[in-house]
Amino acid sequence: MVYKVRISAATEEEAEKISDKLIEETLVAGTFITSGNSRFHWKGSIEEEEYFNIQAYTTEELRDDLIEMVESIHSDETPIIELIEIEGNQKFLDWVERSLHE
Repeated sequence: MVYKVRISAATEEEAEKISDKLIEETLVAGTFITSGNSRFHWKGSIEEEEYFNIQAYTTEELRDDLIEMVESIHSDETPIIELIEIEGNQKFLDWVERSLHE
């Protein structure tokens, strides 16, 4: 089973640090970083900040290790770590699996 992962980060530097660590530890096949404005409820008020989103791909057996790694280095008290099971073309899914098991 392959997951698409989205992780939020407060700064570009943090997004790069998280991405690099996940790739170095072979917990994701690769990453893609985007940025944009974020609005959210936090401790009784509405906040607005620029956030950086990391998109990545991983497998079910690495899911818990990925979450643990991100939580250990992320600066947010409650980081977004979203995993969605995906389907796709077999060549892509095979690439994800191969990248994580070489």
